[in-house]
Amino acid sequence: MAKYFQVRKYVKAGLSLVLLLTLFCSGASGAEQKVLTLDQLIEMAVATSPELKIAELDVVSAKTDLKMAKAGMLPQMDMRGVVGPVDAAKEPIIVVNPATMIGRIRDPNDNDNAITIFGRLDFTIEQPLYTFGKISNRRDAAALGVEAQIAGKEKVRNEVVLQMKELYYAYLIAGQGKKAAGEADDFIKDAGSRIKRLIQMKAANADQSDLYRLDAFSAEVKAFEIKATTGSHLAYQSLKRFAGIPENEDFRLDKTELPREPRRLASEEEYVQMALANRPEFTQVKKGVEARKKLMEAAKADFYPSFGLAVIGSVAGAPGRDDLDVSYFGDEFNHAYAAVVAGAEWHFDLGITKGKYDKAKVDYLKTAQQRDKAVRFIPLEVMKYFQEAREAEVGYQAYQQAAIGSRRWIVTAFSNFDIGTGTARDMFDAIDRYGKNQGEYLRALYNYHVALARLEYAVGQK
Repeated sequence: MAKYFQVRKYVKAGLSLVLLLTLFCSGASGAEQKVLTLDQLIEMAVATSPELKIAELDVVSAKTDLKMAKAGMLPQMDMRGVVGPVDAAKEPIIVVNPATMIGRIRDPNDNDNAITIFGRLDFTIEQPLYTFGKISNRRDAAALGVEAQIAGKEKVRNEVVLQMKELYYAYLIAGQGKKAAGEADDFIKDAGSRIKRLIQMKAANADQSDLYRLDAFSAEVKAFEIKATTGSHLAYQSLKRFAGIPENEDFRLDKTELPREPRRLASEEEYVQMALANRPEFTQVKKGVEARKKLMEAAKADFYPSFGLAVIGSVAGAPGRDDLDVSYFGDEFNHAYAAVVAGAEWHFDLGITKGKYDKAKVDYLKTAQQRDKAVRFIPLEVMKYFQEAREAEVGYQAYQQAAIGSRRWIVTAFSNFDIGTGTARDMFDAIDRYGKNQGEYLRALYNYHVALARLEYAVGQK
């Protein structure tokens, strides 16, 4: 009896554990997945993109350069303080002999080796007045550099958006590929059941070799389905990582298929003009050219002097050392003075300044060539994506009609086979053509949407 109750206790514990696991699993499986749109995925990718964060830091760095360049017009101060030992010198004493009325100077420092400590502070405050553009040109170049980096950040953002769109379309098209493979598999299974039925009926238009051929078709469809499944999984994982979605979170898209309606396109020339006006690369290279020109002018200004005002002063003191208050004699260890002066600074060297100017000029010319290259080749990129979109649109519409026609062909071939007027080969040809048309249709549909995304990128649309 004791054993009975002990076994019963273990059984109850096991049932309780099973119940808890069941409740846990049902709760986990019932958790709702996020439903995300393409726009939401783009927002998430933009918010978490490492490349975009690096571009933002480049903007911050450029703004720091601008602050330093602006500070060049403000007064600057140099200070130097020193402390050290010095003789504790005493002021000389004039002694007059009453008898002869002849005076002499007696040095109280004779046989005196006393040492004291002195402290000294020297300072200079300089205010530039006119520098022939050394400061102003570098300030303007830094301001243009900020604008160039902002445009560069926009370029990186557009690249992130394009990559997200390509991954999104790849995931959708992989899902449609799995669906197409399932349809083809259903057609093959249907054809197999029809062949088997007619073989049992000993019909003249069906034999065992038809089943073998059907097996070969089935293997091809299975291989295609595996590729579509693998591609779908890879695209899904890529979407998660690119959007910054945590590993332990899942999501699904609000759409399961790519849109099939063609988008109305503007003319090719309109897209070219949009690219010239909106493409951030143009702004970036344009501002870069202007900045390089300012730096070249600043390097040229280094050939000329700089004029300015300055306040110079010095304070020194040594306790225990007498101060000889005579303006003709200066004391490096006991004094205090300040003065306002105007002056000029002019640097000469044997070729260094000219070399810096020549290098700045080469950098300017190189950037100007990059601008000319962008003006020449970006419109060609726009034309390329425009033509690809047009071709893909015609292609997917044609293959869509072909897929519809081949599906009707399948229905007709099946019907003819059932009544004995058609052969198994007719069914195989129809299924094969349907699969090829469907595959080409999906490929063209994907190419169409990717070409549209690249066209938007090429013209600078967000």
